[in-house]
Amino acid sequence: MWPEDVNGIIRRSTALDVGATDTDLKLALRSGELTLVDRGVCVRTARLPQHDVPDAVYRLKVIAAADGKDVPLSNESAASIHGLDLLQPDHRRVHFATSRSGGVRRMATRHIHSGLSDDEVADVDGIAVSNLVRTAIDVSAGKSFAEALAALDSARRMGVGHDEIDAALHRRRIRGGAVVAAALRHSDGRSANPGESWGRAQMIEAQLPLPDLQSRFELRDGSVAFTDYEWDGRLVGEFDRLRKYGRDLKPGQGIDDVVVAEKLREDALRDHVADVARWTVSDLRDHTMMPMLRRRMVRASVALE
Repeated sequence: MWPEDVNGIIRRSTALDVGATDTDLKLALRSGELTLVDRGVCVRTARLPQHDVPDAVYRLKVIAAADGKDVPLSNESAASIHGLDLLQPDHRRVHFATSRSGGVRRMATRHIHSGLSDDEVADVDGIAVSNLVRTAIDVSAGKSFAEALAALDSARRMGVGHDEIDAALHRRRIRGGAVVAAALRHSDGRSANPGESWGRAQMIEAQLPLPDLQSRFELRDGSVAFTDYEWDGRLVGEFDRLRKYGRDLKPGQGIDDVVVAEKLREDALRDHVADVARWTVSDLRDHTMMPMLRRRMVRASVALE
């Protein structure tokens, strides 16, 4: 048994203290028994989730870096502790913030920010972090409209009010504040994940009619479906994350079963709307979603403003 702390973190120094050797650690990493989190920090691979492994590893890296530090975590690092969903999280550095007005330091693995007041610090499971409102603003400022919208949608989804973010934004002058303010105007806690926010950001930028989110439909088999996007009872849009299928598996069920169930769900939705449009991350990344969606809107007689 490797010496783990309460978070499952295994430190090289602790392992050596109970008789393990560097060779033992190297062999365990090479075999896949252990996964490297940071320099001198590992975790048993079996402890990691099957999905979103990079996010889980980064969170452990952040927790390990914060251990024994008096300086609060901030930015992407605070977001990982809060569970704030980001569109394109940057896992290269661990971020801290001080109350000083200057002294910003950016290193290869650490980034020290400034200007975090005491009333903007929260405690999450014993870890000092910038509070959720400040964190949402920090990870939105200087980013693209889609990234800012995803972060603010996530904060709204976690219960933060529009007015809370707006008030905090107006108390500070920050670079990139105009993008944060624009994203805040369009933020919606009903958006279920960063991919859905990304799609909506492209619709907003293209000035297409905006959909209702999480519309409820009673299907022919008596079940209920909530759709990602819906326009006037005419068109439904669905963002396929692809990897979600692995999450949706039930005991004894394979991915093919889930794909078939999704197809049957889509067919049942067509009882209520003229068309169902689907797209993936690749469609969003390659900007092929918008031309397809325009065609579907015309075909479904959705009024283009």
